[in-house]
Amino acid sequence: MHPEHVDLSSPLFLPITDQTCAGLLEADGVQALSGLSDPELAAVLVVQNLAQAAEQDLNADALEKILARLIAWAVEGRHSAAVGLLSEAQRLFDPRKLYFGLNALKSLNVRFLLADEVAARDYLLPGGQWDVGYRVRHHQRNNPFSQQMVTPRHRERWLSAAQDKLVRTFRANLDEDLHVQGYAGIGKSHLLGTLLECLSPEKTLVLARTPEKLVALRQRMGRAGHDNVGRTFMAFARALMQVGRPQAAGAQARQPSKQAVAQTLNILGFRGHEEAATLDVCLEVIECYCRSRDHSLSAKHLPHFKQALSAVDTKVLLEYSSRLWTYLEANPSWGSRTGFEALLMIKRASLAGCVVPGRYTHVLIDESQDIPASLLQIIERGRQVLITLGDEYQQASGERVKRSRLVRQSDVSYSVRSGRNVERLVNPLIDQHTEKGKVPFEGARDADVVIEHYPQGFVPPEGCVVLTASHWDTIKWMIELHDANCPFSFPDKALQADLERFMTTAIALFNPRLYSVEHSAEGPHAYFSEMADWQQVRDANRFDEAFLWVEHVLEKGFKVADLTHLNRMLGAPGKSCLLMRAQTAGGMEFDRVLLTPELLTNVMFKDAYAFDERICAVYIALSRARQQLYLPYDVVDWIEFHKQQKFRESHGY
Repeated sequence: MHPEHVDLSSPLFLPITDQTCAGLLEADGVQALSGLSDPELAAVLVVQNLAQAAEQDLNADALEKILARLIAWAVEGRHSAAVGLLSEAQRLFDPRKLYFGLNALKSLNVRFLLADEVAARDYLLPGGQWDVGYRVRHHQRNNPFSQQMVTPRHRERWLSAAQDKLVRTFRANLDEDLHVQGYAGIGKSHLLGTLLECLSPEKTLVLARTPEKLVALRQRMGRAGHDNVGRTFMAFARALMQVGRPQAAGAQARQPSKQAVAQTLNILGFRGHEEAATLDVCLEVIECYCRSRDHSLSAKHLPHFKQALSAVDTKVLLEYSSRLWTYLEANPSWGSRTGFEALLMIKRASLAGCVVPGRYTHVLIDESQDIPASLLQIIERGRQVLITLGDEYQQASGERVKRSRLVRQSDVSYSVRSGRNVERLVNPLIDQHTEKGKVPFEGARDADVVIEHYPQGFVPPEGCVVLTASHWDTIKWMIELHDANCPFSFPDKALQADLERFMTTAIALFNPRLYSVEHSAEGPHAYFSEMADWQQVRDANRFDEAFLWVEHVLEKGFKVADLTHLNRMLGAPGKSCLLMRAQTAGGMEFDRVLLTPELLTNVMFKDAYAFDERICAVYIALSRARQQLYLPYDVVDWIEFHKQQKFRESHGY
């Protein structure tokens, strides 16, 4: 069985490079044609023809027939006084038609050859005619899934050479722990399905972080991925604690507000913030605690403050956090209001000394960069073999949870989703990161993701996913897409609500005479927990171009009512542009992806850590696309620019 990344119909490879076609658009195309071979000229005419082709002719089979006829006509012309293909191509050449034809190719199963392949002319028969067998022959030669395997359950699986090597090692060492560091697009979920085929399903526990990731995992695992395979982290922890399912949404809505809980716990203001804002800081402390292996709250779980905490501040904040933890223990249903309910349940199970039930022999976890240390602590208490598959570059921030050095480690760097053009962009990012591994990323020969540099003011096409750098950047694109009459949407309602709360808080801080920061019982957005007024917001974001853009919009009078008005442009998923921050898109795949100029900002970064985080966010964004990437400019140039820039701290900013 082939994984989802493979198109079982062989693509048509035109006997010309994409660079040659692009060069015809940039230079004097008519003159440049004289340097092309007859097969290249035929390919140019085929692409041009797409601009006016009928709907039934917009497929690889129809294009191949036209290509073969043109090449045959050129061969016949060499043996007669007939007009040659060059003069005909020069007569018909139209850069506009070529441009629109190249755009039309993006949706077809048609690709370009590399320069050495064009020069080799393996696509021609001895007499010079087009070889119709080349299409299948080329696909078989370059198909990454070249290794056939029949699993112990008598199912056929096709693997890449790297996957096949890993599976063979795994089958020979079924009682050994394993960690696979695999770059984006290497087929981790397909690989996980193959590993599962080698084990007893009733004795294997498969875990994923969220319901959405579990559904995606089941789909990608193929026939091994039945509906009952796997559990979310949350469901697993609940089962260990023997706790029932979460309450219905209506019951959750009746939970006390943050303001009410703060008053109940006698949590007062902190550094100029009201009760609800202080409670948000306490939630950050508890979230950090829940991710850790630690048995008690301590100063190590406090968030970073720009202005260092005094000994008294530290003691007060830990006391408040301790009260909140006690409240959450006594009122577990309020966990739904925290934003990290799953982590709370995992931490409770870890503190209770829970272990994986003895009926399981193996635990498999995909996207293992998402594993909190508290969950790993539970699993490591048992005797089960743990197999984890993850990508360290998809963790943009936070402390990386490492497995023991005694665990067998394996690197898989061959991506079957991303091609050579994405490889050219990703490897400089890997080289520049100061901490993570340096195994080179390798793109598949037949995996073509089209890369297009878009101009200022560009409106993304329907269904495109816009990956942003920050909340400010997301708000900016919301407003710009609204003004361009382009519908937009979000991955879920929680993100939409979070953005609305973010912008409502920003509006209140910008214009406190009209709005109160404590506009609701939920208080301000957690992002502003250290910012008591707009001047502090400006100081914290003065180097963020998206923030400066939003501030200018606020200066022109943007109000809460205008924020509500933006929602009129909310569209249906797939029929609108999907907005989300790049660092939250790990593990997902989309047909078309756009990286915003702010994500590839030319503003100097604060320090090496900030640049490392951005490198990971850009890596995540680049590796999400299946078909098309829209970039504001070349990523390699962006890396080279920042290598020469140093950092703001070194300049005293």
